[in-house]
Amino acid sequence: MLSNLWKLFLVFFKIGLFSFGGGLAMVPLFITEFEKHGWMTRHEFFNVLSLAQMTPGAIAMNSSTYVGNHVAGVIGGIIATFSLAAPSVIIMLFMSRFLIKVKHHPAKIAIFKGLNPATIGLIAYAGIQIAHTTFFKNDYSVIHWKALVIFAAIFILQFMIKKVNPIFMIILAAGAGILLGS
Repeated sequence: MLSNLWKLFLVFFKIGLFSFGGGLAMVPLFITEFEKHGWMTRHEFFNVLSLAQMTPGAIAMNSSTYVGNHVAGVIGGIIATFSLAAPSVIIMLFMSRFLIKVKHHPAKIAIFKGLNPATIGLIAYAGIQIAHTTFFKNDYSVIHWKALVIFAAIFILQFMIKKVNPIFMIILAAGAGILLGS
């Protein structure tokens, strides 16, 4: 039990330390680590990710709590969540005063100009991974048409009705999933 808790701490601390751009940018690292340790498959994680997006709070924190709980119970959930947040808290405590002082420094601006596209790339990669698992079987031979229809409908509605509440879209998609079946 203690080795699982220590492993959870190290894995989630590493994810928290080396991830930029929020929860979706962490997805590639989540998948790599969870599969490497045998905690869950890519498909299982995408189900967790869907749930984490629908519940209040940050996606990464919700996912880490669920996975930690899955691996080692409530204590595992607490350790995974704490470990994921700890690097950001530590870094911000030490860096906040410095970042305020160099707010307009060219080097700082250049660093963030490099990090921003990297973050978008990681989020796009996560989106492609989620799309692959959602819309296709592993060999691309079978398309999940119902999932593709739900995606297209929600995507189009979101653009047509600009101020639609995301909660409504989630409920609509869940209802469509129930009506269309698996």
